[in-house]
Amino acid sequence: MSLLWFRVPESVYFKRAIVSEALSDLKGICKRSMIITDRDLTWLGVAHRVKKVCEATGFTTSVFDQVVKNPSLNDLQNGLNEAKIFKPDVIIALGGGTAMNYAKLVRIFYENPDLNVNQLVGSYDTIRDRLHKNLIRGDIVKYLVCIPTTSCTGDEVTPFARLTLDNGNIELISTYTLTPNMAIVDPEMAMGMPKNVSVNSSLYALSNAIESLVSIHSNDYTVPYSQQAAIAIISNFKNSIIDQEYDVAGRAIMHNAATLAGMASGNAFLGVSHSLAHYVSSRFHDIHPGVANAIILPKVIKFNSKDAATKKAYATLADKVAVSLGKDIYEKSEDEKVDYLIEQINNLISLGGVPTQFKDCGVSEADFNAAINDIATKALADQGTACNPVKPTVDDLKKMLQ
Repeated sequence: MSLLWFRVPESVYFKRAIVSEALSDLKGICKRSMIITDRDLTWLGVAHRVKKVCEATGFTTSVFDQVVKNPSLNDLQNGLNEAKIFKPDVIIALGGGTAMNYAKLVRIFYENPDLNVNQLVGSYDTIRDRLHKNLIRGDIVKYLVCIPTTSCTGDEVTPFARLTLDNGNIELISTYTLTPNMAIVDPEMAMGMPKNVSVNSSLYALSNAIESLVSIHSNDYTVPYSQQAAIAIISNFKNSIIDQEYDVAGRAIMHNAATLAGMASGNAFLGVSHSLAHYVSSRFHDIHPGVANAIILPKVIKFNSKDAATKKAYATLADKVAVSLGKDIYEKSEDEKVDYLIEQINNLISLGGVPTQFKDCGVSEADFNAAINDIATKALADQGTACNPVKPTVDDLKKMLQ
């Protein structure tokens, strides 16, 4: 890459019950808000609550709740048709990664109806060379606002979206034109998550933090975000999710941690764990990406530790995690510190009741074993693998899946 920079939304609000105050900053700038969400949040009344806030702010508001995970261009048509009819000048993504992903794509294709998707496709390695400044004009949709209701992907602050191409492949689109203008990280929006969703989401956010920490694009600006996110999740997981499922203060810590991890991964990218987890979850839909990452990540850490600089980064994180838990491991060797970090991750997995093997995830062992070679082969060519600090072979990846 020819230059380095750190890009996040121009405004990030993080406080309980901050939605109204944050949206009020758009008063006089925007007039028509389109909320893009899912049917569950409509059914739970969350979408209606945000709609009332929008209307109180002075926005004429429409709610679209037919988002699709990893949408194709055809899947986007319903949202695009709604946008063409309603003509929003602010799009508000309300939900988890699926809603935010859908909203990002609706915005860019609504503003550029003749856009060829091939213009967007490219690896993270070339993201700084593909600025696409002309795709977001600012006079059609003035703001893309993301309000996460899960503490998971960090998509409220990233330049990523997943799109299913005509050949059936799910492509990670990485371009800074997808970066939202505003993120509203309100812990009240995440209080409705069931415990299993909280567990899976937090494990996904943790994998974001740890993989971005050791990515080949990790840098002085991303490392503190990666470290703080990982420390917050590991040290607060038991108290805020397992022991006190509806603790607002604890939820705020986890919610902020997911966003911090998103800031890091959006500017340093990820690694092998995400590459494998993506293809596992795409093949076996009942396996949550957070669960897939939790199973794979400890093996990836061990694999990556053969690189001296990466081992040191893990060991430094382990020191900080230990301090947050009231422990002192400074005198231990780097190898012992890496083992300590893996132990803490495995402890979260155990506390959350998450399987440690894919055969325990409701998938037949025979079916999973039959898919391993295909998953590993695809993961080898994935963008995340290209950013991993140690370059694996297909056989290395297959071992991580076993």
